[in-house]
Amino acid sequence: MAEQEISYDVILRTEIAIEILNQARAIVTARVYELEGADPEAAEALRLRRRELIAVQNSVAVADRQTVETLIALWGPRVKDEARFWAEF
Repeated sequence: MAEQEISYDVILRTEIAIEILNQARAIVTARVYELEGADPEAAEALRLRRRELIAVQNSVAVADRQTVETLIALWGPRVKDEARFWAEF
């Protein structure tokens, strides 16, 4: 079976998408810690949303370029602007 060569650019774009999702998770995690004492239910709801982000992150595959580019386009601007992040999250 011949191996399909994957370009460095594709690998790099996949790593960028994964890092963007890491940043999104960090934003959510910080909010969870802020809410834990004052509003445990809201903190738990955010934990569930964070698990959804983890699932998306775990599903990112180098072979799925369209998904990678969609994640970068959707989440990239969100993690750059926390107000936008929470408005769209």
